[in-house]
Amino acid sequence: MNHLISIFAVGILIALHELGHFTAARRVGMTVIRYSIGLLHSVVSWTSKKSGVVYQIGILPLGGFVQIKGMNPFEKDAFEAPDSYQNKSPWRRFIVLFAGPFANLLVGWLLYFSLAMSGIPDRADEARVGMVVAGGPAEAAGLQTDDRVMRFNGESLSTWSELADRLHKHPGQEVVLEIEREGQQMTVRVTPEDKNGVGLIGIGQPTRLVRVPPHQAAVVATAKCVQIVTDMFGAIGAKLSGTGASVQAVGPVGIIRMAASAFDSGLRYFLNLVAYLSIMLFLFNLLPFPALDGGRGMFLLFEVITRRRPSPRVDAIANMVGFFILIGLLLIITAGELFGG
Repeated sequence: MNHLISIFAVGILIALHELGHFTAARRVGMTVIRYSIGLLHSVVSWTSKKSGVVYQIGILPLGGFVQIKGMNPFEKDAFEAPDSYQNKSPWRRFIVLFAGPFANLLVGWLLYFSLAMSGIPDRADEARVGMVVAGGPAEAAGLQTDDRVMRFNGESLSTWSELADRLHKHPGQEVVLEIEREGQQMTVRVTPEDKNGVGLIGIGQPTRLVRVPPHQAAVVATAKCVQIVTDMFGAIGAKLSGTGASVQAVGPVGIIRMAASAFDSGLRYFLNLVAYLSIMLFLFNLLPFPALDGGRGMFLLFEVITRRRPSPRVDAIANMVGFFILIGLLLIITAGELFGG
């Protein structure tokens, strides 16, 4: 069920991206022929009697597209029809291209804003288990999230600082924790791992949600989006300069697995990841690579600077080749995720 919910969430992000293109195209007077979630042949389709737009779900769930009249420069009347993409001014075409990534940026910001409005996590100095690391000594000993530690080796304590300090001083030594769980008291024995002379059992500090007013939530959401974008450019710069760590590409299967794992941790973690993925879609689609919005934007930039259109043949071939390269990379990454563990 978690995987199905995750697939649905990622599909919504793609649908909203394409809805951005769809809405902007109709706003600036372009005719939209087809709105598709998924690629290749449709498995489900419906044609609007009012607008004539074909809405469909493609057989290959690796993206989506909006077919706009004249987007292909070799279409009949692509440069003559008043409702054609090619017959619109550069700034109108730019609006249509940017509207898709902008939709993802807006969705990410709104999710972060909503999360901030519901409360910003703040560390609580309580002798309580905030989270349990999988495979750690705490999990093996049976400790659970929200367990309150009342005594450590028979001595009372009440703060996280006291608990952490005492655990740190007992590396490799079994300790006795008297805890309270849902009104019941019990005793747990656990041996902290020795990490360079520091005792650790694999638990995290508890947090509490602090509600903030809307204007502060807006600042928090904006700062989060800026941080993600800045970190991504920093990682790309470090990679290009040879100082960055190796980066592993993640495909659709990996993203679904990450989302399902986040859902296991709770709705807040899941929504936080969905917001992050939405910002990543914003950045990915702005890459100056053919077939992506950023690649088409480069052709527009060339047109504005030189005041002449790129060759329709070059435009079409570049975007077609770019499309097949992207599909090929996605299939390779997906195959690795499915059969490579």
